[in-house]
Amino acid sequence: MKSVSIKGVLIGGIVDIVSSFVLGIPFAIYAIASVYLSHLPPDKVGPAVSAVLGGNSPLYWGQVFVGMCCSVLGGYVAAWIAGHHERLNGTLSAFLCVSLGIFAIAASKDSHPMYVQILLLAAGPALGLLGGYMRYKQKSPTTAEV
Repeated sequence: MKSVSIKGVLIGGIVDIVSSFVLGIPFAIYAIASVYLSHLPPDKVGPAVSAVLGGNSPLYWGQVFVGMCCSVLGGYVAAWIAGHHERLNGTLSAFLCVSLGIFAIAASKDSHPMYVQILLLAAGPALGLLGGYMRYKQKSPTTAEV
């Protein structure tokens, strides 16, 4: 029996990224509405919106919380599609988040301190594992693998 479901891991990773993006839109709209765009040159709009998102603690932590929940959802979806080795497939569903995080660090596109970047990189697989574990526990005791 194969242990890794490529289809489950890929779809779970896509669910994680897409749901994070879609559920992050209200945060971005709020940040954009907080910036007076008419007074800013076009090249300063992005940094101004980022400053609003990073400078407002409840907004920032709300956005982080939503992203974390989306990583759990991606892990759950990966485990559900796989139907076996739920924890492994849930953990592997974070590959897109980790890849994007590594790219952001390498390209110096992440404004967080390095220790926060590393914590966020580690959180993706851990939260995917949580989603896989939730699916594993949801299965009936007779069908769950040991």
